[in-house]
Order: sequence, then C-alpha cells, then structure tokens
Amino acid sequence: MDTIIVQNSHIENHIKNQISECVPNKKQERKIAMRSLIVLLTVVALLSLSSGCCLKFSDLTPGTTYNVGDTITTSRTNIVVERFQWSGGAWTSNGRAGVDNRQYAQGTGNDLTTDNTNLNFQFDYPIDSVSFRFGDLGGNINIRVNGNHKNEQNFINLNGSLIGGVQMTVDAFQQGNNWYGKVVLDGTINDFAVGGQELWLDDICPDP
Repeated sequence: MDTIIVQNSHIENHIKNQISECVPNKKQERKIAMRSLIVLLTVVALLSLSSGCCLKFSDLTPGTTYNVGDTITTSRTNIVVERFQWSGGAWTSNGRAGVDNRQYAQGTGNDLTTDNTNLNFQFDYPIDSVSFRFGDLGGNINIRVNGNHKNEQNFINLNGSLIGGVQMTVDAFQQGNNWYGKVVLDGTINDFAVGGQELWLDDICPDP
C-alpha cells in the first residue's frame, strides 16, 4: 500500500511538472510579450530604413546659419551649401542657408532656408525619387537633377518638365506673391540640389 502511495505521488509530481512546463506563468508571458515587441520594433525600423528617411531637420537648432562651402549634417545625411544663380544669369557665393521654425514650408517641424544659396543633398545615390515641401517667399529658384541645372522664377513653371531625365511634378498654390506646395521628382536620380533667394524647405524624402 505504501508503495502505491509513493508511485501515485510520483505520478502527480510528474503531471504537475508537465503542466508547469506547458502553461507559462505570468512572468514567462511578460518575457514572451517583451521579446515579441522587440522583434516587431526591429522589423518596423528596418522597413522605415528600406523605404527611405525623410529629412525633417528636427535635430538642427533654429537660428543656425551656414555659408557657401559649409556642410550641414542632419539625420545622417550631409548637405553641402553651394553658390546660387540669380535670374539674370550671374552667380553669387555670398548667400547663406539657415534653420528656421516658422514653418513656411508647411511641413512637420523646422525648415531649412536658402538665402541666395543652393543645397546639394548627399543621399546614398542612386535613388528612384525625391519629394519636398516648400515655401517660396520671393525671388527666383534653382534646381539641379543629374547635372541638369534649371533657373526659374517659380517651381510651378517647371511642372511636368523633364530635368536630367527625371519627371518633375509640382502641386502648389499662391498667396499674394508667395508660393507654397510640394515637388516630386520621379526617376533615377544620381544628383540633386535645390535653392532660392527666399526659400523654405521641409520633409525632403528620398525613395531608394
């Protein structure tokens, strides 16, 4: 009789162990949930990197200015400040770029401004497209794609144009003398620069 009791007790313990192994307790459930969350966040991060990273300039300090020849680094991307061509055809190297938080580009945060300068974006080329929001408060604009330079009074004048073999689409509206909107460049891009006399830029999004 004693032997039977011992065997039954042994069987009960074995069953309890199997149950405890098959049914996780709350601490184990929390660990599993945390691991799943880490995996999910990693996947989201990889997907965001693979789909391109928009430059929003939130890591730059408003009021900071840059001269021609300077390099701006934002979101692990370098932007070189270059000389600017006026509407009459003459070039100037006396302009500057800056960081502004008045949101004239109507984007998501700080704007990058050009005051008679161009900004040469050093993306990981080639890319398939790039888009950006802008506020054009006066003067002419420059844009360069794949070495093809354009000098126009407004972006809207280039809507539907091919620049360096890349299709340019402009969705913009006018308030007084100012223009606000979005530019999309669609096609294989190996070089991209843009600037103006009084131009605000934001949400510059390359698509690799």
